[in-house]
Amino acid sequence: MSDSALSVAALYAAEQERLRRRLIGRGLSAQQAADAVQELFLRLLRTPRTDVRDASAYLSRAADSIAIDHWRREQRASRLFEAEPPDALAIADPAPSAEARLVERDKALDLEQALAALPPRCREVLLLHKFEELSYAEISQRLGISRNTVMVHLANAMNLLRKQMREKNRAGAN
Repeated sequence: MSDSALSVAALYAAEQERLRRRLIGRGLSAQQAADAVQELFLRLLRTPRTDVRDASAYLSRAADSIAIDHWRREQRASRLFEAEPPDALAIADPAPSAEARLVERDKALDLEQALAALPPRCREVLLLHKFEELSYAEISQRLGISRNTVMVHLANAMNLLRKQMREKNRAGAN
């Protein structure tokens, strides 16, 4: 055996346990650490002696590099095989939920009842303006009443509707 090989063997005997513990402390399993120590000493043997001033420091730094490489591989593997959470795969249904449909249906029924409870002329003016989109002048002409009377009927209808809907909401909240 050459002097270089003898000095590496002596260094191995002196350093291998310290390096193995260092690697285990950095997240490698006992078997991975033992394999990595073997790899470290093979690197040392392949490296020209002129490039290594302090073999112990070289081995410590190389052990840290191996631990970092191991950690990076683990991170990549965990991201590759990480299961997606079930809600990440869910596609939002644009249709309203059953609960939202029921709430909307209840609101529509409440509005229909409130409209039915309006005085006939107020209801007629409101429906012509809001649903048939007629102007005040067109409504006054169709019904044969003044434009100001149309405005009064519309204001009364809106106030009565607001009042009835508030009462419905208050009664529903209790």
